[in-house]
Amino acid sequence: MTEISFITFTRNSAHRLKGLLEHVKDIVDEIIVVDGYSTDETMDIARSYGAKVYERKPWGYPEPDRMFALKQASYDWILYLDDDERLCSKLKKDLRSLVKSADANNIYAFSIVRVNLTDSGRPILGPFYPDRQIRIYRKDKVSYKGLIHEMPKVFGSILTLPEDYYILHFKNKFWSRKMTQYAYIQSIQYYRYTHPSTIRRILIHFLPLSSIIYYFYLLSAHSIRGEKLFNVEAMLYTFRNVLYDSLVFTLIKLRDTKYEKIAKLLSEKGLIQIMGLDS
Repeated sequence: MTEISFITFTRNSAHRLKGLLEHVKDIVDEIIVVDGYSTDETMDIARSYGAKVYERKPWGYPEPDRMFALKQASYDWILYLDDDERLCSKLKKDLRSLVKSADANNIYAFSIVRVNLTDSGRPILGPFYPDRQIRIYRKDKVSYKGLIHEMPKVFGSILTLPEDYYILHFKNKFWSRKMTQYAYIQSIQYYRYTHPSTIRRILIHFLPLSSIIYYFYLLSAHSIRGEKLFNVEAMLYTFRNVLYDSLVFTLIKLRDTKYEKIAKLLSEKGLIQIMGLDS
């Protein structure tokens, strides 16, 4: 049987953690919780599920602790979820068999659709669907730099799972103070923005002046591709993402030479690697 380690990151997450651990306890062989010095019952709840709990300096976002968490895992395969995410029933049921098959076929990670939900539980479709994530992988075949909103670098084959396997993401407020903080962090961590679409790269380069054009481009490009998955919630969600990108790239344009050099160093070398945060 293929063993699986589950990893999550917490800070004052008592109101959501029990539901998450209840969700995964029967499908994994080990639970690892990396906590940012919670002051509520988070760690007590984690330990009640037999979790290995590690306290780490709180960064306000989990990426700097990801390589550390991987080092604590006893097993090769990792399942990672945030406390506001859940596996769909089919993915939950088939998790073990998918991992076993991956081992037999030299697959090292899975690309999985994440379905973002509104506060009322409606799925957000449109230009940012499918929001594919890599949350199941072999720990020895991935690397993180510790940059916010970072996808892991996978050294080997990634299997794209069909859309009937998905992750549900339950928390999608229009805007929050955390989003402003994230935009600032991203602006000092990322040196250059790359995207396969030339038009999108150009529009982003001229943000915030191109914000309106960028918004309608995202909506129209989705329609031109013939995508039928679209709803009203997608319009608001797209607008939120345009605001976020506008803030990030405005801050990038305003940074001085010092922060330009910091961003280049972090983008190339990685926060985790520079600061030795994997131990």
